[in-house]
Amino acid sequence: MRLPIKIFLACALVLLVLAGVAVWSLVELAHLASAERSVTVQTAEALRLQVGIREAVVEASHLEMRNLVFGDREYAAVSSARAARIAQELDRVEELVTTDAERDALKQAAQAFNDFRAIVVRARGLRAGGDVKRAEELMRSAGQPIVTRVMSTMDGLVRLTQSSLDRSQTEATAALGETRTAIERLRARTLTAVTVAMVAAVLAALAGTATIAVRLTRSLRRLSEATKAVAEGAFREPLPIESKDEVGELAQSFNRMVERLREIDQLKEQFYTTVSHELRSPLNAMRESARLIEERAAGPLTAKQERLISIMHRSTERLLRLVNEVLDLSRASAGLLPLDRGWFDAAAVIARTLDELRPQAEQRGIALRFENGTGAPRVFGDQDRIVQMVVNLVANALRFTPSGGSVTVRVHATETDVRVLVEDTGAGIRAELLPHVFERFRQAHSGLGGTGLGLAIVRAMAEAHGGRVTVESEEGRGSRFTITLPQGAQTPAPVAAPTR
Repeated sequence: MRLPIKIFLACALVLLVLAGVAVWSLVELAHLASAERSVTVQTAEALRLQVGIREAVVEASHLEMRNLVFGDREYAAVSSARAARIAQELDRVEELVTTDAERDALKQAAQAFNDFRAIVVRARGLRAGGDVKRAEELMRSAGQPIVTRVMSTMDGLVRLTQSSLDRSQTEATAALGETRTAIERLRARTLTAVTVAMVAAVLAALAGTATIAVRLTRSLRRLSEATKAVAEGAFREPLPIESKDEVGELAQSFNRMVERLREIDQLKEQFYTTVSHELRSPLNAMRESARLIEERAAGPLTAKQERLISIMHRSTERLLRLVNEVLDLSRASAGLLPLDRGWFDAAAVIARTLDELRPQAEQRGIALRFENGTGAPRVFGDQDRIVQMVVNLVANALRFTPSGGSVTVRVHATETDVRVLVEDTGAGIRAELLPHVFERFRQAHSGLGGTGLGLAIVRAMAEAHGGRVTVESEEGRGSRFTITLPQGAQTPAPVAAPTR
């Protein structure tokens, strides 16, 4: 069953009950509205129009007098517009009145208003002929009485309509009183039925929704954890598919994607391993050949030849080092990194290693310091691999620390582990790059050399020893890398496959 259908069915009962309550409420409102519609709409509208017509007739009379006195066309235009509107409103009132008496009064008012408009036409004709006094006299002697008649007729119409309104209200009140008891009984029965139905529907909906939410949340949590693992390069077992809805389809698609990524990752590792093995033999041959030539095994060398052979020797060494790093990472990701474990004093070994690196630091104008903390830092592990980790971190620190800066290596032991801290005063790492510094071929600062494999190798070797490596950094204020290794023999943690 599809997920939307499940959710809809879980909420359908509540929706149906709410719809029923809404329909019932609308029906009751319709009954109440129909009982008072003629009162609240038709009669009230008629009253409003009648009062407005009475006031508009007086205003039209005043405007016409000003037109005749001043000869202002604007007054004439406004008066004509007002008269046209009065005629329209009289027609509208005729549609709204309900009694014969109201219709007769309205007919008289309309006739009187037509007489007034005829007087206005005659007065304007006199005004246009230049006889202003006769025009004014006509409006006073004939127009004003007609206006008074219109107002009187409209007052009578208002009284008639008000009486109709009062009568309609009395009838509506009586009708509502007769139906109130029946409505109360209907309301009580409906309220009881709705309450019972709502309680049952809500309980059923809550149970269904809770079941769907628990299963959906569990599936999405598993999918989220698996997605994070894949983002970190760890391909776990396929997700269990518990349903045939959209979530199940998503889990199935995710499993296919992970399987494909796993195949691609394996192909990539095989490619790296194959290429590295194929490169290793000719590079070894080139290195040995260059060494023999440097030792004059093939005869004396000119200064230029010696310089070129030295360049070739160094380049070959660099390529071999890169090939060995790729092979180490491939072995580590497959869990096949060889470790020659044994007990040794980590502080003494690291101190000797720093003595070898100190000339390089001095050449760059960087102070390289060593601090041995409390405890006896004895480690059961591969001494050469741990030295390689320290060398990689120190070389990385020297590369990104300017002249005049410092690199400090600290070693201290706790009850369970030994920690090696490499801290520099260099360029630091931007916050958005910190989660990715241990990824293969990822460099925090481009243009400063390096292959981008050193930190990835440090992480792989630390995890192969059952330990870990972490980083703290702030751009412009240096970095601190911490290697944590168990003191005693320990089963190594699974090595995460390097992120592609």
